[in-house]
Amino acid sequence: MKSRFARHKTFTLLLALPGASLALSACAQTSNASATNAPTLLPSVVVLGHHQSIAEGAVITPAPEVRLRVQDTAALLEQVPGVAVVRNGPLTGIVQVRGLSGDRVRVQVDGMTITPACPNHMDPPLHYAAPSSLHTLTVLAGITPVSQGGDSIGGTVLAESAPPRFATNEHTLWFGEAASFYRSSDDGYGFNGGFGVANQNWSGAYNGSWQTADDLRFPGGRVRDSGFEENQQHEGRVATRTTRGLWEANAGLGRTRDAGTPALPMDMIEDDSWRLGLRHTGGYDFGELEGRIAFHRIEHLMDNYSLRPLATGTMRMFSPADSDDLSAGLTAALPRDRHTFCLGADFHRNAFDAYQQNATSGAQQDTLNDATRMRLGSYLEWQTDWNDRWTTLIGVRNDTVWADAADVVNAFPASAADRVAFNARSHDFTDVNFDAMIAVHFTPNRRSSYELAFARKNRAPSLLERYLWTPLSASAGQADGRTYLGNLDLDTETSHQFAFTADWHGDRWQLKFTPFYNFVSDYIQGTPINRLVNGQPVLQFQNQDRADLYGVDGEAHFDLTKQFTLRGQLSYVRGINRDNDDNLYRIAPLRGTVSLEHRWRGWRSGLEVELADRQDKVAAYNGELPTPGYALLHLRAGYTFRERLSVDLALENVFDERYANHLGGINRVLGSDVPVGSHIPGAGRFASVSVSCKF
Repeated sequence: MKSRFARHKTFTLLLALPGASLALSACAQTSNASATNAPTLLPSVVVLGHHQSIAEGAVITPAPEVRLRVQDTAALLEQVPGVAVVRNGPLTGIVQVRGLSGDRVRVQVDGMTITPACPNHMDPPLHYAAPSSLHTLTVLAGITPVSQGGDSIGGTVLAESAPPRFATNEHTLWFGEAASFYRSSDDGYGFNGGFGVANQNWSGAYNGSWQTADDLRFPGGRVRDSGFEENQQHEGRVATRTTRGLWEANAGLGRTRDAGTPALPMDMIEDDSWRLGLRHTGGYDFGELEGRIAFHRIEHLMDNYSLRPLATGTMRMFSPADSDDLSAGLTAALPRDRHTFCLGADFHRNAFDAYQQNATSGAQQDTLNDATRMRLGSYLEWQTDWNDRWTTLIGVRNDTVWADAADVVNAFPASAADRVAFNARSHDFTDVNFDAMIAVHFTPNRRSSYELAFARKNRAPSLLERYLWTPLSASAGQADGRTYLGNLDLDTETSHQFAFTADWHGDRWQLKFTPFYNFVSDYIQGTPINRLVNGQPVLQFQNQDRADLYGVDGEAHFDLTKQFTLRGQLSYVRGINRDNDDNLYRIAPLRGTVSLEHRWRGWRSGLEVELADRQDKVAAYNGELPTPGYALLHLRAGYTFRERLSVDLALENVFDERYANHLGGINRVLGSDVPVGSHIPGAGRFASVSVSCKF
């Protein structure tokens, strides 16, 4: 069934791109703070940087075998302290950083800001970043330099594809790779590969991936509606080097079919995306310049009947939607002796349409009609290396956000009064916000460093929070089974964050921890109102006076020998609504990992213990259920032949424990081996194998 948006002509937007200004991008910080760029031996994620500061963030480079082992890019973040992943289905990884999720966390894919087309965020930004094409993930937890933030109060996650390769001599360079995998937890398998050609000044490359999976196995049966027919991503890139720097252009396509989301009221039936991007980085007499412009379009269709049985009396409904994003940025880094000034601007515009239709009667109702959200930001950062011990970073930022939506045209009879009330109000809003941050880094000796940072950050309401005009089960992925109502009178959220990082390290060991405190004024949360749907109060998005989040991130490693490394990490966050002393919803529990890794010549192996505490600090306002703690054992091994052919094996959840990740959602699908209303369990014992080859 074709949606009206699937037939929408996007060619006119292509015509507009060449005339758009080459604007805005995130600023790469130049810092002389000491760091050893030696990768760790962690088999799941390679972490670059011996001791990263808060302002620098952590750059992780997934090992090839790990990129094959995960279903989506969000899963690669699960071993980063302070980061968790909210899941409503196998391809719906929503990033949570220190207790803040969704629109509160800035996620960029190759410089693009991507707005999910699904009102329930079953297609979050990292859905459009294939693990196989990923080169690095940069995680800035909580306090973020203003050049990397803007219109967000959580951290920042930057997903970047591999940089272009060029020949080092006059000969043409040919390169490529191919890989395949299988895992028994859901009978999932897939393929990915890429190839390219380059000389000293020009480079071209292609990367593509395809995968499929059945329903998830757990000790006790299958999780119905948890597989997907296919998910594929394709991308082509060309680049050229000039005397002034590098120019890159890219284009990509994505396609997902019949992906179950058992924690949501509908499933992802079709999801098609395409994108275009242009980037320039160069060195000039005044300093370094970086500019980007990108366009991304999503055409999305979901329904409640193609992949799951319906309860008696439930209407067959489908909902098409589309989301167009135009992102741009321009940044200049100006070094002056011990000082580096970074100034820039960035721009983002999202156009969003969605409706729902009764598949039997044909009746339609608008969800969001011609809604737009546009943001223009500008910033200035000043970094000073006062001496070998002291470094400061200070930044200020302004973001102006304009939002609007057309009147509701189509409505079901039961929503007629809501349509009248919504259309009687003005829908045009402007939010003017100012951010600021300061970080002080102290390195007393080569064995330790300390950093204290403060930030004031703001986020304007999303389109869904503001313009959801009638109660619907659309909650940006909260998946609590409740109906939500927007609010035209919402104010901007304002966050004040403090963090302190202590880092002790030697030639063979490191211990690092970061306690943090974040209090958010005008926190936006669904609040019960005097209106019932299905016997439960409707939750209207409203500003709470204050919400507090506090906790600690920690990590450590010790090289026992040249071949063996002991490693561990933990994350803890507590979230409280100070208006009513209720717990914030869907917060990850205390959790961590301990691993022993071994590398010798081409061999690599490891065992990992994954730990999670009971989460009983749950939100009463929407009946959130607690989850028990668990401990899982994973075994992994692999071998690389002559640095070209690699074979990897893994046995996960060795003792076949039955457990549920607290962020994994509540089942809403009938006929499953998981009762409706119960936590969706994690995979039982399963094996995976992958093979990759470089040529």
